[in-house]
Amino acid sequence: MKRKFFGIDLGNKLLKIGVGEEQENGQINLLVKVKKNIESFNDGEIIDSELFQSEIIETIKEIAYQIGESPKEIILTFSSSFFVFQRSKGKISVNDRYISEEDIKRCLSVAKVSLTSGSYEIILEEPIYYFLDGAQTRIRDPLGMEAHNLEVDFFVIQGLKSTLNKIKEYFRDNGLNIVTIIPNPFPASYVVLTKRDKEMGAILIDFGYRIFNISVFQNGKLIDYRNFRFGLGDILEDLSLDFGLDVNDFQPIIEDLNSGDLKKKTLKINKKNITYHNFLKFIEKKLFFYWKKNNLNNVIKEIKEQWRLPTGIYLIGGGSFLPEIVNFFKKNSTYAVKIGQDLTQNLSPDERVFLNLLGSFYYFQKIDKGRGFLADFLLIIKDIFKPFRF
Repeated sequence: MKRKFFGIDLGNKLLKIGVGEEQENGQINLLVKVKKNIESFNDGEIIDSELFQSEIIETIKEIAYQIGESPKEIILTFSSSFFVFQRSKGKISVNDRYISEEDIKRCLSVAKVSLTSGSYEIILEEPIYYFLDGAQTRIRDPLGMEAHNLEVDFFVIQGLKSTLNKIKEYFRDNGLNIVTIIPNPFPASYVVLTKRDKEMGAILIDFGYRIFNISVFQNGKLIDYRNFRFGLGDILEDLSLDFGLDVNDFQPIIEDLNSGDLKKKTLKINKKNITYHNFLKFIEKKLFFYWKKNNLNNVIKEIKEQWRLPTGIYLIGGGSFLPEIVNFFKKNSTYAVKIGQDLTQNLSPDERVFLNLLGSFYYFQKIDKGRGFLADFLLIIKDIFKPFRF
């Protein structure tokens, strides 16, 4: 029986749920992908429990019923301004002449000690480089190498423990097991960026509804991760005030503007006639306001000074659907800019809101390889004695 993955991407406006099936060659096909607007979740927090029950849990129940299979494990991804990226170093003396797996584990544990917090929980962690005997040569895998001392450059992303526990407990109380939480847009990097992109250096920008994230990759690793508290929702709300419309009325207008037919026409927005070109000026003005407010010119400058990133920027998220958005980013970042696409060809360009969801399956596939038969057996036993319920 082919293995299935059940994933949820909790957006600040849009819920994405998917079921993936693992093929013999390791590829994952999306069997189910569902999206719907929600109002019960914002910036990583459940803001209305009753509404969350109907918007999220009942939707999962309906999908499980339709596919005839209860999700035993759920992979959860979302964005939040309380996700914190930190780097740390750890150093140990090697037990024997050659570095063992135990040495590597001890070194990583030492690196994490300084990051231990009662308020924060580590949700993502990876070594970036290792160093031997004080030398500056960067080593990716020191296992079996000869050394007296081992040092690691290490990163983690942490989230507020109380908030994460509330989310996990809510799902658990409904008979659902959150097996891992992954901070967006890290999972999307598995289906948007090639190995070459990550090696040479690339920026993945997730322009979400409320969170704007800049993630930097180089030498195959995430080396920088920054969240800013603004997004497409702020742009749409500002436009709704300017034109006297409900914010939800602007979403279809933005979608229509991406079609070539409207680019030469005059738009009628709440009885006001405005050319396509002038409407673009409104959007660009709003974009530049938040760009300046969040000091993104200096952020981009700082990134350029620290790393060479010849691959440039890949742009995903709801904000990537804004008309002429690529030109705005090119002008204000001076990087090459591309709209991120699904390299596995599961998703069309118009379905890129599912990129983090699909990528989370590939990430979980990677970290779960070593779980083995015993853990799978225990999971089955647990499932028998704690049946799926709503």
